Amino acid sequence: MRLPASLSALCLLVVVSPVRAQDYYQDIRPILNDNCVRCHSEAGIAWSMEDPEEAFRRRRQIAGMILDRKMPPWLAEPGHQDYQGDLSLSPETIELVRLWREGGLAKGEPRPDQGSRVVHASFEPDLTLDVMPGQSYLPDQTDSDEYRCFVVDWTPETTTYVTGFRAVPGNLKVAHHVVVFAVTPEMKGRFKELAVEEDGMGYRCFGGAVPDRLGRKAERTAYEERYPKGVRQLNDGSFWLAHWAPGMDGHVFPEGTGLRMEPGSGLVVQMHYYTKESPGVADSNTHLDFQTAPTVERAAMHLPQTRNEWLGGEDNQSMVIPPGGMATYAYSEDLEDLLPYIARVTDVDEDRIQALEIHSANLHMHAFGHSGEITLTDRHGRRETLLSIPRWDLAWQRDFTFLTPKVFERDDLKGATLAVECTYENKTDETVYGGFGSFDEMCFNFSYIAVRAGEKTAEAGSDGGR
Repeated sequence: MRLPASLSALCLLVVVSPVRAQDYYQDIRPILNDNCVRCHSEAGIAWSMEDPEEAFRRRRQIAGMILDRKMPPWLAEPGHQDYQGDLSLSPETIELVRLWREGGLAKGEPRPDQGSRVVHASFEPDLTLDVMPGQSYLPDQTDSDEYRCFVVDWTPETTTYVTGFRAVPGNLKVAHHVVVFAVTPEMKGRFKELAVEEDGMGYRCFGGAVPDRLGRKAERTAYEERYPKGVRQLNDGSFWLAHWAPGMDGHVFPEGTGLRMEPGSGLVVQMHYYTKESPGVADSNTHLDFQTAPTVERAAMHLPQTRNEWLGGEDNQSMVIPPGGMATYAYSEDLEDLLPYIARVTDVDEDRIQALEIHSANLHMHAFGHSGEITLTDRHGRRETLLSIPRWDLAWQRDFTFLTPKVFERDDLKGATLAVECTYENKTDETVYGGFGSFDEMCFNFSYIAVRAGEKTAEAGSDGGR
């Protein structure tokens, strides 16, 4: 069929007309304003993009970081799950930046910013705790990164459930991220003792709530002469409560759920300080905001999933990463086997647990991490990826919370497995082992799990089976 001459000419025009070249002010500046300025600001953690001309001067760096998928900092590989608060840029946006760079990074005509369209969920705290009341802390100036832990009292005098969290760093020029660990009343005094025994405020704590120095064999041996199995007790007596990373505002836990805190408990607040951009800048007035409730519909907990033997890798050779080499370690657990631990942490009788809700995944490694994934397999052998991180970055750890939780009824728990796999790359000429220290390695998944409970089963007896 022949087209009319006029229509043929129109089609030709559509095909041969050049596409308008992308420029900074019209195409790229709105991307930065919507996705980057909330962290890259005078009050934020990184160099400021608020002045559009200053951001344009760094155009090559900006385009490179976006196209290398290093910024915004979202490590999760797309295509597996839908997550809350996804910071990743769309393929269309990435393509726009690529075309801009390939087209010569044109500037275009300046125009005023239209304002960020980022909307944070409402968050109304009812409890605020100061991390270092009335004091300030100057991070170690001899290193660009320092992980420092401070022990804070949990003040409510009755059993309370944490239903939401927000960290408010006192100085965003040096605060890179915050992780908060809950500490049982029995272990709070031990953690305070460790803080007093180290010079300066708090103590160094690269890997978690436990001081770095206890990762050294001599220090650990001396400590466990005082407290037999003391390092294991410190780890068992603390659990991941919540965290903050740049760009995050108040985070409300899944509706109807909360983390149980007993009166007399404590918090270990791990501050990651980054001093390279702001030498001589101290932190002060950092505080933590909580939403709390006296009761919740479904008690929850953060499951720390790992093979315990790996934490003694040098002694038992269970986790060994050879010099100049790579290694992969994996661990899986049957969901039914987790019930006793979940019951203990949530204070829900095991016989009352009717179903589990898995709301998140969080991969944790140290500096030698290369990549990893967390998977869930049902009792019929159907496997899905909860989280895949193809390029690990220690600085950007976070919970990846699913838009829709994974729910397993009690009868479906047996044979269903939750698994974590970690791959490491050791570019040094020294062997790296699994362990508790800064220069040891770990392989953890942290999943937020809520419990659906009902009445006790008849078999439980009068004591509820606990």
